[in-house]
Amino acid sequence: FAVGQGSLCGLLGPNASGKTTLLKCINGILAPREGSVKVPGGRVAAMSRQEIARLMAVVPQQMNLVFSFTALQMVVMGRAARLGALKLPSAHDREEARAALEDLGVGSLSYRPFNELSGGERQLVLLARAIYQDTPILLLDEPTSHLDFRNQYRIMDMVSDITKKKSLATIVTLHDPNLAARYCTHLAVLKDGRLHREGPLRNVFEQKTLEEVYGMEVVVEETSRGPSVVPAARRVVVS
Repeated sequence: FAVGQGSLCGLLGPNASGKTTLLKCINGILAPREGSVKVPGGRVAAMSRQEIARLMAVVPQQMNLVFSFTALQMVVMGRAARLGALKLPSAHDREEARAALEDLGVGSLSYRPFNELSGGERQLVLLARAIYQDTPILLLDEPTSHLDFRNQYRIMDMVSDITKKKSLATIVTLHDPNLAARYCTHLAVLKDGRLHREGPLRNVFEQKTLEEVYGMEVVVEETSRGPSVVPAARRVVVS
C-alpha cells in the first residue's frame, strides 16, 4: 500500500496482527522477509540510520530512560541526524526545540525530567520531538495508548493538524476504530500478519471488513463527524 503527502493512514487490527512489526519494517528497524519499503530517495533497506532519520520521525508507544534527561533535551535529540558527528546543538537549536514544546502547549515542561512526566505529557514531548525533527514522514505507534479520553483526542487533533499543515505522510497504529474513523483519510487493516484491506477510509471502514478482522458483530453508524462503529446490540430481557 502507499501513503501520499498530506495523508493520515491508520493501521488497524487486533492484538498481534502485525501493526508494530509493520511500522518497524517501514522504519528499517526490521527487514521484511518479502517485498520492500520505498520512500523518496530509494529503498529503506539500502539507507543508513542517519538517512532514515532525516526522512521519518517516530513516536513510540512508550519510552523509559536510564538517564534523567529533561523534556527539552529529549526534543533537542530530534536534531541529531542533521548534525555532524562531533557537532553539538546550538543555542538556536535549543530555542527551536523550546518553541516546538510551546506550540503543543507543554512549554512549562521544558526543564522537568522526562521520566517524571505523566503518560500524556510524555506523548506530547515525543510528538514535539518528532515535529522538531522536521521529516516528511511521521510514524506513530499507538500514540493514544494509556491516555485518558481527553488526551486521546488532544493528541490525534494535533497529529491531524500537523499532517495537513506540513503535508506529511503520516502512519499511525490504533486500537480504537472510532479514532481511525474520526481522523484518518486512509486505512490499512491487518489480520494474522497480512494486509487484509486497504484504501480510502470510506471504502474500508465498513461492517463486513471490521467483523472479519475483529471476529465480532458490529454496527457501523453514520454521524455528523463521519462513520463510527459499536458492538452489535444484545437482546436484554427485563423481568
